[in-house]
This record gives sequence, structure tokens and C-alpha cells, in this order.
Amino acid sequence: MSYFDIALLVILAGFVFNGFAKGLIRLLGNIVGLIAGAFIASRFYLQFYEWSQSIFGARENLGKVISFIVVFVLVTLVIDWIFIIIEKIFNLISIIPFTKMINNLFGGALGFLEGSLAIGLILFVAVRYAWIGSLFGDHLVNSQLAPFFLKIVNLIMPVLPAALKALQSII
Repeated sequence: MSYFDIALLVILAGFVFNGFAKGLIRLLGNIVGLIAGAFIASRFYLQFYEWSQSIFGARENLGKVISFIVVFVLVTLVIDWIFIIIEKIFNLISIIPFTKMINNLFGGALGFLEGSLAIGLILFVAVRYAWIGSLFGDHLVNSQLAPFFLKIVNLIMPVLPAALKALQSII
């Protein structure tokens, strides 16, 4: 196993331990918050920009970027707070044996899936731009784990945005 594969395992382990520490409920809240935040911000940031346009003056592009970030962060925080409340309610019933452990174990499993997907997406893009003769390209070719992560991305390719599909068709 190469150093590159070990680095991939360390990154994946970080996702798994994060999922285990947060538990399924909080990790699910983070994922739902990110998806909903991106979806809602992409739909409503221009309305927010129009409402706050006087703050930005002539800096229209900066205003739109900051508007997107503000809407994204607000939606993510609201959803995160909702899942914190759900977790608090869950903690009330966690006196039932093994419920907290099950929450943490499923959180670790979801962390594994999230980490595999994140690493796979990064490798998916990197494979398209790495020259085989370069140091990074050679590590990708010789990696024992990179094919696994790339297969994960291929499984979800039908639901990926058109930008990533276009990237695949370009190369």
C-alpha cells in the first residue's frame, strides 16, 4: 500500500470518526442542511441581493456572491438547529439501552459513505487533470484504493449535476 493510499485511508477515517462522534442524527442534519442550503440559496440569492442592494453599491458581483453565502449559511444554520432539537429529543429517549450506540454506529457508517463520496468526487476531478507522468498522476495509477472511490462516484453519476457530467464528457 502506497503513501497515497494511506493518506486516502486517513482522510476516510476522519469522516468515519466525525460521523461516529456526531451520530446519525447530527450528520444527517449536516448533509440535509448543505443540500437544502445550496438548493434554496441558488433559487433565492438574487431576491436577497435585490433587497440588500443598497449595501453593496456598484459592486454588483460581490453583492451577489455575498448574498448567496448569506442565504446558504442562514438556511444551513436553521436546518442544523432543527436537527439539534431532534437530537435533544432523541437524547431524552436514549435511556433505552443501545439507542445512543446505534445512533453513533449509524453515524459512522454514514460518515464512511460521505467520506467515500467526497474522496471519490475529488479523485474524479483530479483524474481528468492529472498527467500520468506527474507525481500525482503516478500515485493515482498505482493506487489500490482510488478505483474503489471512483466506482462510488460512477454509481451516483446519474444524479450528479450537469457540470460534472460535462467534465466527464470533455476528457
